[in-house]
Amino acid sequence: MKKLALLSILLMLFIPVFVDAKTLDDMYNELAKLQTEYNTNKNNKNLTETQIKEINNDINKINASITTIRSEIKQAEADIEDSKQKIDDKKVETDGLIQFLQISNGGNIYLEYLFDAESYTDFIYRYEIVKQLTNYNSDLIDELEQLILDLQQKEKELSEKNVKLEKERNELSSRLNILQSSLNSYMVEGTTIEEDIADLKKQIKVYEDKGCSRYQDISTCTATINAYGWTYPLAKGCVTSEYTGSDHRTDWSGGGSHYGIDLSCINEGTNVYPAADGVVARIVYRSSCGGNMVYIHHNVKGKKYTTVYMHLLNVTNGLYVGQIVTTKTVIGGVGGYSTGTNHGGYDRCTSGTHLHFGMADGHSAFNFNSYAYNPRETFAFPKLIYSGGGYFYR
Repeated sequence: MKKLALLSILLMLFIPVFVDAKTLDDMYNELAKLQTEYNTNKNNKNLTETQIKEINNDINKINASITTIRSEIKQAEADIEDSKQKIDDKKVETDGLIQFLQISNGGNIYLEYLFDAESYTDFIYRYEIVKQLTNYNSDLIDELEQLILDLQQKEKELSEKNVKLEKERNELSSRLNILQSSLNSYMVEGTTIEEDIADLKKQIKVYEDKGCSRYQDISTCTATINAYGWTYPLAKGCVTSEYTGSDHRTDWSGGGSHYGIDLSCINEGTNVYPAADGVVARIVYRSSCGGNMVYIHHNVKGKKYTTVYMHLLNVTNGLYVGQIVTTKTVIGGVGGYSTGTNHGGYDRCTSGTHLHFGMADGHSAFNFNSYAYNPRETFAFPKLIYSGGGYFYR
């Protein structure tokens, strides 16, 4: 009886676990789903890019109009000040003229000029001259005052139009931000759908070359290993950025969606290890938003998982898809900065030395983000180093 129990335990240790079995047929269905999603996203992305271009054009036109209106407002303000000065000058000139006509050498020249007329006709003539002289400036002042009123009305209308255009520009900018966010969602950290499709086709061929049939459980025709626990993927480190899933990060990174946790406080090139015994499921080189990446399938205590290790400086020479790895296997080195700095990383989604470590339910190397979950659910990582968190040790 004891021998039978021991045999049962040994069988449990070495017989592959068949929970969530996956076949080549499942992979073909997954490939078809990815291709459909790719076509949909491509159409939506093209539409979004067109909308962004149109809104940018509208914003540029509004900016030009605002610039013109501000210039016109400035000119109207200058014209108003100029007219006010002319009015002041004419008022002084008119007052001086009247004073000169009415008072000179202690007498009243205005009256003397009129009464020196030789005839009634001459009197009327002189009266009209005096009247014209005094009324000219008065009329001019009235015209200038009306001009000021017109200019002030124009300034008011231009200001209202400027406010309206500013509001319209703000609304367009808000729409632009939403569309830009939508466009960015097609490029989250990790592989693109195009890369998923290409790699999945390669993986299907690998399994077919191994002799796996269409409806055969892949684990029965490929290498497999069971694991019974987890360990940190680095000898030591700290946490510098949290998992957010599809939500945008609000930490110092200012990044978008984040389907993993960033581990740092280490040197570039530091060894990276599998978080549990497993099988290499996928290797990606120099992806645009993940750099060098390794995906590993695990069977831990009867349940299937996938882990991913991104922004690697290098993938260990000789590492291959289908290879059994343990928690002691070095799968690569921690990468550094983005392309162009000669510090590894090789992608636009890394800005410093760190390992992006992600976890997902099931064997999900080709649609990882759909099944990703927070690694903190499995690991007791310390708090963010910036919030007083410390180090973890393997």
